[in-house]
Amino acid sequence: MMKKNLFPLLFFSLLIFSCTANEHAANILNSTNISEIEEYISKAHPEDPKKKILKQRVIALKNAEWTKGRKDAKPMAARPIILEMPSKSAFRKNPAESEALFKKLLAETPERHKEKTTKLLNAIFNQDINSNEAILLLKNNSDCNMILEISGKRFYNLAVPAKSENSIVLEKDNYTLSGSLCDVSYKSEKNFNKSIVIILGNPENVINKEVTKDINPIVNDKKKTTKKVLPKKKNK
Repeated sequence: MMKKNLFPLLFFSLLIFSCTANEHAANILNSTNISEIEEYISKAHPEDPKKKILKQRVIALKNAEWTKGRKDAKPMAARPIILEMPSKSAFRKNPAESEALFKKLLAETPERHKEKTTKLLNAIFNQDINSNEAILLLKNNSDCNMILEISGKRFYNLAVPAKSENSIVLEKDNYTLSGSLCDVSYKSEKNFNKSIVIILGNPENVINKEVTKDINPIVNDKKKTTKKVLPKKKNK
């Protein structure tokens, strides 16, 4: 009699446990608790389809904490594989497709290079306010190559090597600038009604920040672009 009563009790206990586990598994996709998600990933079956989504969720959550300035927060790469191989070399390496596109964009023919240089010089010396062109000069001070996507009425791709710079002549308009810098997303809205310089650094050193300057049309100006002006002392 005791065994007969024990069996249904055990069955219903397992059923309740299974339902609770399934409910937890379903709710984990809506969770924003990093520890809870990481615990689920560590215990999940290797073929669990939720693992890939949850790894991306952890990366996004940790990057969000990093950009908000938490002292103990560190940026993570956008690719899930980095979570499993958090080496410095992997963090700095661009995907093969991006690297191929980067090399293709930099491989200019002599004719294309001459045309680009001519347009750039014309835009620099042309001070006509009615001109419909502006220069974008991007200085990439980071350790990673970057492809900057420029989208507006027209679409452009600008390849900028690490520790280098590149420029492009654009039609004056509003543009969205986006790209990946050392596997950390960069996005910015710009109104190109004049020529500007944008300076980007390593994500570890520059958290979601950029330095933007106007391009000085006077080429031989020997003054520094930035100068600290001290307030004048009042005469006593």
